[in-house]
Amino acid sequence: MINHIITHPGGAHFDELLAISLITASYKDIEFKIHRRKPTREELNNPEIWVVDVGNRFQPELKNFDHHQDLNLCASFVLIADFLELTEKLKAASWWNFKDRIDRVGPTAMAEELGIDKLSPLYSPFESWFLNLFSEDPQSVYEFIRKFGRDIIHQAELLESQIQFWKSCKTINIKNKIIIVGLTDDSGGLQEYCDSLTSPLDVSITYDRRGGGWRLYRFNDSKGVDFCRIKEYESISFAHYGGFIAKTKKRIPLNEVYKLIDFAIEEK
Repeated sequence: MINHIITHPGGAHFDELLAISLITASYKDIEFKIHRRKPTREELNNPEIWVVDVGNRFQPELKNFDHHQDLNLCASFVLIADFLELTEKLKAASWWNFKDRIDRVGPTAMAEELGIDKLSPLYSPFESWFLNLFSEDPQSVYEFIRKFGRDIIHQAELLESQIQFWKSCKTINIKNKIIIVGLTDDSGGLQEYCDSLTSPLDVSITYDRRGGGWRLYRFNDSKGVDFCRIKEYESISFAHYGGFIAKTKKRIPLNEVYKLIDFAIEEK
């Protein structure tokens, strides 16, 4: 079965690329033909044809998903995710709100919101290159688009389970700093979990993925935590000069790790 997706001509953007990726990934038994042009009135009124990021209509029942006509509407990939009932899974990703906002307000306003001069140093050359391929011939990268959508959904499901894991982990208080202990070498989802808390974490203790010891990590440059203070201790194999991470040589008892963190926290 072949279905059709219409999106705007000209320069391609992450917005419609992700929206189309989610569509193609969600309908595994359907092959889609992607058209980069303006839709006709007949196409806008045809519920069998997806119209994405063009057409000046938001009509999910007709599969029209444009947001440019209403500043209160989210970017098209969010509208599509809502329709596909994927938003709850996907919105936990750290980039989700950023990509929505920058598409709606533009790079200058987005930079002001972030408190920086400009966003151009943050642009990915790979994303620009791939968007150019998509704009030249979307069918030539069709399988990559579908795989991208599948991976985005898979990563969201994985992130959801990882956040649930961190919610179940033990936390302790050392000198008014909140420490979380995760008996894992996979720190995926930890930053997102930390960002969701009203009282953010200060330090995490996890297994060291590269060795047999512990990994001590400082969140968001928590004031007063400096792992350089413990770099000369016998049990420490590495402490970054930036003070944000340290590793132990072996997986010593946690009570000893707590003492190391205590030494790394500045006395008030």
